[in-house]
Amino acid sequence: MERFSITSYLFGDLAQMYYPDHPYDSALRLFRREIHETRGMWKAMQAVGYKDYTKVLTRKQVKTIVQFLGEP
Repeated sequence: MERFSITSYLFGDLAQMYYPDHPYDSALRLFRREIHETRGMWKAMQAVGYKDYTKVLTRKQVKTIVQFLGEP
């Protein structure tokens, strides 16, 4: 098993890492919902430049996601 690294990811690729048992579209919806509904995460993501429908997540955004959700 590869070790997860904090680097930039395509949004869909990271969504699939967090929801590997779901189809691609479903993983996207679940991941977006998680970002919005996890307490404090939405504001933290906005602070690092995230906007809805961001296609490429920066290292800072990925780091913020991992701080809230843990590694995929």
